[in-house]
Amino acid sequence: MDIRQLEAFVYTAKYQSFSLAAQKLYLSQPTVSSHICNLEKELHTQLLQRTTKALSMTPAGRRLYSYAAEILDLRHKAILELTSQQEATLHIGVSSVPSLHLLPELLAAYHAQAPEVRFRTSCSDSLDVIRRVSEGGCDIGLAGTKTAAPGCGFLPVTSDELVLAAPNTPHFREYQQQKEPLRALLREPFLLREDNSGTKQETLYFLRNMGLSLDELNVIAVMDDAASLIRCITLGMGVSILSRATVQNDAQSGRLLLFPLGQSAFLRRLYIVYPSARRMSEQTRRFLDFMKEYYQTGQRQA
Repeated sequence: MDIRQLEAFVYTAKYQSFSLAAQKLYLSQPTVSSHICNLEKELHTQLLQRTTKALSMTPAGRRLYSYAAEILDLRHKAILELTSQQEATLHIGVSSVPSLHLLPELLAAYHAQAPEVRFRTSCSDSLDVIRRVSEGGCDIGLAGTKTAAPGCGFLPVTSDELVLAAPNTPHFREYQQQKEPLRALLREPFLLREDNSGTKQETLYFLRNMGLSLDELNVIAVMDDAASLIRCITLGMGVSILSRATVQNDAQSGRLLLFPLGQSAFLRRLYIVYPSARRMSEQTRRFLDFMKEYYQTGQRQA
């Protein structure tokens, strides 16, 4: 039994697919199958039940899975800790809203306390940030939503108000005179964030509170870049539901109109996404402790 066999088994069981496991491990599918076959031969038992339609673990496979996952977690933690002794680099995944309005001040504050630490940050959508923390691709993350991702914890750090943003034109200024303009505004051409963004998830939640579905909106574009979407609104293409923090400057300069979401709205949370304790390096733990203290003292608000 070796690490390659355990990795092949855990990834195949996790994704219920030989092909997806091969992609995640950067191996060929026959290689993954061979590792699992050799593992089953060594243990003299079947670990995976294969049919033409499904793939599942046998009772023996379920017992091995918990041990194998723990072995891989400990291996990952050891690599992180030994690597951090040579080069103190924190890998931080961050979604679009926190990247603009939380991360810069946070990094500057931590750098003042721990100048020896180096940072590598990558910006993507919230669900991808969570996935990478779950799989060990990032040490820690900041995201605009939370999920049931295995091996992840979520710590709410601040609130982020969602608003409906519209072009500052005579047509949309007329809505400002209405007592309850939201339902009419939602019939305007609508620009939507991509599926995996926290803003998209919260938009769907807001629509449900309004008794609406996405199919009832006139969605003219789905965009994965918040800055481009905001620019399209300022050019008059349509409206969207966005974080107030991302559009406040455009509203103050007169390029956008902002409409509160009223009783159906809520202050969504922004979250620290961190790995389980057994996979967390000491360096990550120190940064997490700093983040807890930093936001608990109220030094930063969205």
